Amino acid sequence: MSSPALNPLYWFLLACSDDLKREEKIQVLKVAKETVGSLEEFVDQNFPGLPSELGRKVEAALNNASFSLLFQGLSSQGIKVLALADPAYPSRLKATLKSRAPLVILLLGEAELLRSDRTLAIIGSRRASEEGLKIAQRAGAYFGGEGYVVVSGMAKGIDREAVAGALGAGGRAIGVLPFGLMSQKDIVPLLRSFQEDLMGRRLALISEFSPKVGWKAWAAMARNRTIVGLADAVLVVESGLKESEGPQGRKQKSGTWSAVEEARRLGKMVFVVDLPREGNQELIQKGLAVPVSADEGGFQRLEDRIHEGLREKLGEAKGLPRKVQDKGEVVQVPLFPGEEPT
Repeated sequence: MSSPALNPLYWFLLACSDDLKREEKIQVLKVAKETVGSLEEFVDQNFPGLPSELGRKVEAALNNASFSLLFQGLSSQGIKVLALADPAYPSRLKATLKSRAPLVILLLGEAELLRSDRTLAIIGSRRASEEGLKIAQRAGAYFGGEGYVVVSGMAKGIDREAVAGALGAGGRAIGVLPFGLMSQKDIVPLLRSFQEDLMGRRLALISEFSPKVGWKAWAAMARNRTIVGLADAVLVVESGLKESEGPQGRKQKSGTWSAVEEARRLGKMVFVVDLPREGNQELIQKGLAVPVSADEGGFQRLEDRIHEGLREKLGEAKGLPRKVQDKGEVVQVPLFPGEEPT
């Protein structure tokens, strides 16, 4: 007897539940895999092996009529649901974040971009200088033109300019949003600005949040791990200091610094444009990012470093040294599919 087919509705309802903690959701998936092999079979068999109280909470989540109706309306809006068990779910994200990967990703636009061979996150301040904005656009245009998919948070400022640069150069981009794809106040301005790129399969907008959730500061921080998880490396164009004074004298942590720290935890390469900005210089002085110049030569050197770093990781994954011997000659480990050894 064959196992039930993947049911995105179950995953969507589990992910959207506010009554279940993240740890409980992970526990449900772990028990499901260990007992019957899949979430779908687990639901069909009434949660075997799950503690009764947790089972009741899961049942309540799966019977949530409001979210069930919301799910039914997603396809009419062109929104796809990618569950963690779905083959279309980005393998790079799953491999990088492991148990921290979002249970569900909602997607508007081109799904194939999530499986791109080369990606670069270009990030920075919302309140960037004119110089920073121009550099972001140039960086986006350069790497987009070189075949990299540019990943960003789509916030105004550096993120948005980098995406505009990539798309303007005929490149492609992924926007990782800190709100739901049906949050009218937040999504409509983006759709107006990037409709042609979405229709032209050059842009993918994704969200790990419930469809109608609006922008929240905690969500903006939380999605940083997804931005970093989708990228081979991170380029910071312009940043403020790690902490600044916000309204009523409260300390505010920089989202850019949060992304850099996440990238470091995940073993990603981090670069920063060598601008005379306090945040940029502090990232360099603390050894958190490698400085690069803001010209084409700097971008080329950055690309070489990315290529070199990925070769090392690929060699390690295959149990090979960085360079391998072939008939007495030193050859580079191929990096991209179809690439010949050099």
